[in-house]
Amino acid sequence: MSEKPRLTAEAATELHNRLAKRVVAEIIAETRAAGGSYSDLLVISESVLVGLVVECFRLGHDSKVIDLVFTAAKARLASVRLKDLRAEGNG
Repeated sequence: MSEKPRLTAEAATELHNRLAKRVVAEIIAETRAAGGSYSDLLVISESVLVGLVVECFRLGHDSKVIDLVFTAAKARLASVRLKDLRAEGNG
């Protein structure tokens, strides 16, 4: 059996961004079409995260993974929010 080559960092970033945009757009569109709310979007996000963690990690290691995922997510959200802030002041 031939083994697929591993993704380069650049290819992985492109793949992650492309898939994330597509998945998020589909979740939002279907939720809105069904009359869902932001609360529904959060519950769907939770379900997706749980499904991925169960698929990728043995139970018992999941709490460490979730901590890592949310730590990284908080850092990315901070980066996104800070990117568009304008510095104000007299300094």
